[in-house]
Amino acid sequence: MESELLPNIGRVKDVIVYHDNFKDDTLILEFDYSLYRETKPIVFPPPSRHEALTFLGIMAGELDISVDYSPYRIPVHGIVWIMPTHIMQITDIAPDTKIWMLRISKSFMDDNLQQKFGNTPMILYMQLKKNPYSVFDPEEFKSLYNSLQVIREKFKLHAHLYQKEMIRIFLKAFVLDMAHFFFRKKDNLFTPQLTRKEELFADFLPLLSTHCREQHAVSFYADKLHITPQYLSLILREQSGRSASQWIQSALVVEARRMLKIPRTTIQKVADDLHFPDQSTFGKFFKKHTGFSPFSFRKS
Repeated sequence: MESELLPNIGRVKDVIVYHDNFKDDTLILEFDYSLYRETKPIVFPPPSRHEALTFLGIMAGELDISVDYSPYRIPVHGIVWIMPTHIMQITDIAPDTKIWMLRISKSFMDDNLQQKFGNTPMILYMQLKKNPYSVFDPEEFKSLYNSLQVIREKFKLHAHLYQKEMIRIFLKAFVLDMAHFFFRKKDNLFTPQLTRKEELFADFLPLLSTHCREQHAVSFYADKLHITPQYLSLILREQSGRSASQWIQSALVVEARRMLKIPRTTIQKVADDLHFPDQSTFGKFFKKHTGFSPFSFRKS
């Protein structure tokens, strides 16, 4: 996972000083590039988008990165947040740089970390999307790093009956702490000016949240927004990298996962509530998008 995001130096393990993960859902890494001793030049991966929420914290040195093709230089105590919608590329890294990385898969984030901040989650999203990093006070940075250590300790509790729930709680606490440090700065308390396409994207998301169970056609959402289905898909691809159909399918998967976790809810009822024509069609859809049958998912 880390090789997709960070520079290729031939033997990336030489600079990894910590590595642990919880299943395929959450990954924590630490890199120390002062350990790099090879003469071979560092190769930086091309711009890419990843289905994960990623945080990069600069403990020493500095990092050059582009997010949505805009360049940023991240100094010590800076933290970058890379959303699943961002296109990013690391373009340079100082020899003495030390980085920690926290990566949370989109499926784990959708199932466990959904959180509204006040009544304007889309404004929050746009603020963070347009400001993909911040430099924190040393004590704030230290506090967030200490929270990361707590999560690392929870990774080791393999025999704990509620390990996943504990990890979920401490990950949410980490994100909330970071949001607190970020938004209490007056410079960050602004309402971003949205383009027309960003406004349509912002209007689409609550429509999807409200109607995804019963409305699976792109044309329904396009009609509500008074645009064509083709233009809606074009906007969503530009803003997020996913088409309207992919957004609808993803929302259905999230709803299905949530409903299948409810005790005594039959698979037939889930299929009915999500307006699939029958249980078999729902089962094929769910397996295509998750790799599990509804029964196997529930059992796991």
